[in-house]
Amino acid sequence: MPAKRGEIEQGVGSEGVIIRDEMVYLSPTGGTLRLVAPEKSRARTDTTIAQVVPGETQRRTEDNTGVRLVPEKPGVVSFTVDGLERILTPSSWVDFDAKKVSELVSNPVSVKSGMQVETGRTLFRVIDNYRVYVLVFPEPGITPSVSRVLTEGRKCTLRFDSVPGRLCSAKIVSRVDSTRDDPKPSALLLELTDYPHELYYLRHVHAKIITGTQRGIIIPKQALVKGKDGYLVYIPANLGVDSKPVTVIAGDESQVMCEGLREGQRVVVNPYVVHEAGITVWR
Repeated sequence: MPAKRGEIEQGVGSEGVIIRDEMVYLSPTGGTLRLVAPEKSRARTDTTIAQVVPGETQRRTEDNTGVRLVPEKPGVVSFTVDGLERILTPSSWVDFDAKKVSELVSNPVSVKSGMQVETGRTLFRVIDNYRVYVLVFPEPGITPSVSRVLTEGRKCTLRFDSVPGRLCSAKIVSRVDSTRDDPKPSALLLELTDYPHELYYLRHVHAKIITGTQRGIIIPKQALVKGKDGYLVYIPANLGVDSKPVTVIAGDESQVMCEGLREGQRVVVNPYVVHEAGITVWR
């Protein structure tokens, strides 16, 4: 496989949870539910989102009979709730560490137009789409230089595994350090400044906080061979292979960036085959 020129994102992996400023609305009475506003539509304080028609008039759902439900604050409408809306809030995040967050169970439930509802049944939520947060717990091993970058007020870029092909910008609102003697972030509260609609529904997430981008010559990670004095790769040559030392300057889960190779230079992607098949290593 030829080495190619490309880029590798450097950053910090983290497990996290989405926290939204959202208000949940319950049915004020029993009856037939009629949904008025579309899912993911933006509602004003005078927008009718849903209507509950009492049992004795449930057949007259086309007129104005029934209880109209309007939001107290404007926002984005969703008829799917997961039961964590009142537990995870922008003010309650300080009560959660990585263990407590991992124990939270998200159980999404949706309502549909025409269904019978009882008094107190959860019907929908209205999300303040200007206040969406993610509480992240960075993986261990953060270098001091990266730790100094992850400070309150700094802007950063996130990549969510569950939202492929999309970068999200954010601002670090708050930081909790591991200990006073080990000032590395154990938790970060990030306020998203732009985000895809998937975050209206996601709860538990894995995110990478991107701290920089390296550009250079890239090869697959499995092409590396650990030698006595560092890393090397095998290059096809004269019915055998040459061993060529390389210096790894960056990497991610699947590829590494190396010095010591030219663009287009072919490397053996599965170096273990060289020894299993008895291929000659010239040097």
